Amino acid sequence: MEEINLKHRIFYFTGTGNSLMVAKAITDALGDADVIPIAHAHSNDYDEPHEILGIVFPVYWGGLPLKVLEFIRSLKGHSASYIFAVVTHAGEPEFALAQLRAELQKIGLDLSAGFPLRMPSNYIIDYDAPSESGIQRILCNAANAIEEIVVTLRNRTIHLPSSQLSSYSWPSRSYKQFIERVNGSDEKFWVDENCTECETCVRICPVQNIRMKEGRPEWLHGCQQCLACINWCPESAIQFGSGTESRGRYTNPSVTMEDMEP
Repeated sequence: MEEINLKHRIFYFTGTGNSLMVAKAITDALGDADVIPIAHAHSNDYDEPHEILGIVFPVYWGGLPLKVLEFIRSLKGHSASYIFAVVTHAGEPEFALAQLRAELQKIGLDLSAGFPLRMPSNYIIDYDAPSESGIQRILCNAANAIEEIVVTLRNRTIHLPSSQLSSYSWPSRSYKQFIERVNGSDEKFWVDENCTECETCVRICPVQNIRMKEGRPEWLHGCQQCLACINWCPESAIQFGSGTESRGRYTNPSVTMEDMEP
């Protein structure tokens, strides 16, 4: 009988590069693995069975980003020997892993391993960007944690931390409101006089939610609130509501614009 060579594939969602950095680090360590952006994944990327299927994504309001939630639901009928997830977060992973497992179980799959991983915050619409020393400290700790994650994945160890999976019953009210309103939240973006019409925001948006109109970006109300546009703008010309003009920006120092572009 012909031997079937099962592939490893790692899917990621990112706005400022944290989850991409993690996905690439794991891919490089495992070898023989593809890394694919969730925002541009096609059914033929996961139609065939895989030995390892990984999902790397940030926590949004305690749970799954809308694009990740839609992706998980599209996996119905898929098969994989081992499914893992890494949830990047700047504070607490809250119920993201538990929600992910529940969504997988709804479609006949299950999580084999889940890992919360602290990364620098990019949520500058509420908080200032972290300091350079803070970024380096967090990334150093993350690199050590990734090494431990890779050991678990190589051994195909079941790793389901009870503290992350035991308390989930239903998403919080604030999370449900976020999911319901996120697409239209881009109405709060605006640009100041520093805009140079460079179109970085158009290129960097993972869901192609921005176009140029009369020399200024226009948001198309399919926003995921990943904050790629506001953080990658080279002139810090994009603002959100009030308060971001005085705040710093954050992008992962290991990730380039070229890495981020579809």
